[in-house]
Amino acid sequence: MSRTRTKRATTASPSAPAESTTARQRVGKEVRRLILAGELKPGERLTQQHLAKRFGVAQSVVRESLLELQFTGLVQMIDNLGIFVGRLNSDALIQACEVREMLEGLAARSCCDRASRADLRELSDLAEEIYKLGVAGKEDQRGRLDRKFHLRMIEISRNDVLVRLIDACHVLGMTVQASRPHGVIRREHLEIVSAIENGNAREAERLAREHVAGAREALQKQIGQGDFTPRWVVED
Repeated sequence: MSRTRTKRATTASPSAPAESTTARQRVGKEVRRLILAGELKPGERLTQQHLAKRFGVAQSVVRESLLELQFTGLVQMIDNLGIFVGRLNSDALIQACEVREMLEGLAARSCCDRASRADLRELSDLAEEIYKLGVAGKEDQRGRLDRKFHLRMIEISRNDVLVRLIDACHVLGMTVQASRPHGVIRREHLEIVSAIENGNAREAERLAREHVAGAREALQKQIGQGDFTPRWVVED
């Protein structure tokens, strides 16, 4: 890909936080993994005492972790009853996509000033690998890598508030993905990367928003036809 801009931020991407920065984060990460892996089922009651014993922490730590997870939709607090594993529903998924359209557009715009050559190369390589996996019929692997592409773009934007806001939307997006042609997805991914590389902020934002909108429209079509059953899927 050619470059039309000569000045580019070269600051390395911020390193990922330590896996066990705090007990609260550690417990939250593990409960999240258990839900996404299906070990904790939708509608199942989460007992703070049991989880505290399992993870070797105070009940207050568990409660704080569950309250944070509530924001992602993974858990739900019901007054006078307790905290339960969240239930996916189609309306929540569509709403998450609508929010993603705005946030990922902002991320793509921000990347125009902050993406390094290495960042752009990584995004392009991811786009190509996503396409290859899709053509090969490896949908679970393709889906995980597709999420990685979008999360990397948000990380590259280096907007910490945006990273936190998008997390809930992406957790809700961890479902059986709507069917779209693999070639279309590849083209849209590469067009976003190209706009970022050329420093065209307005075009990058437009393309990113249209890409998410395309996924939302495909999902809405499947829901309307009764061909969609939402479920959590395992993260890498």
